[in-house]
Amino acid sequence: MPAYDISAHCPDCGRDHALLLRLHIDEILQHKQSIADLFHGRSMPAQVEAIRGHSTFCPISGRKFHLENDSEIFLVPPERFRRDSVIF
Repeated sequence: MPAYDISAHCPDCGRDHALLLRLHIDEILQHKQSIADLFHGRSMPAQVEAIRGHSTFCPISGRKFHLENDSEIFLVPPERFRRDSVIF
């Protein structure tokens, strides 16, 4: 089962920030894709549902922001990041 890193678009600084989580799903992605686009018209897996509503930290602004907008939460193929992710 493919694994993808999760990132979110920050409303404060306008950049995408890695959440340091990795998600396993059956989909095969070649590039970054929002969960809104990926699961449009069908139910989201429980792992994806668990991410929504949590908050994450912006290292640029120093503030937290909530993960509420599915169009701004992304699954990213892991080769784009140079770090280990936590499996979620």
